[in-house]
Amino acid sequence: MISQTTIDTLRKAEVGARNLFIDGVQTAAATGATLPVISPIDGRPFASIADGNAADVDRAVLAARKAFEKGSW
Repeated sequence: MISQTTIDTLRKAEVGARNLFIDGVQTAAATGATLPVISPIDGRPFASIADGNAADVDRAVLAARKAFEKGSW
């Protein structure tokens, strides 16, 4: 069970924005769009994440294929 002190601390936390991680680099979504992350504790937005689309998936898959074929993983 989580304590009330921990809940109060988490309510005050500001995580900020999080980007996509593609080809070893933190990057914004191709469109620049973001989505809010909502706290299950109080329903308040506490962070935002990049809202990736098909173009972002394509970039990630190409980067993964390149890394796989290079064998540096």
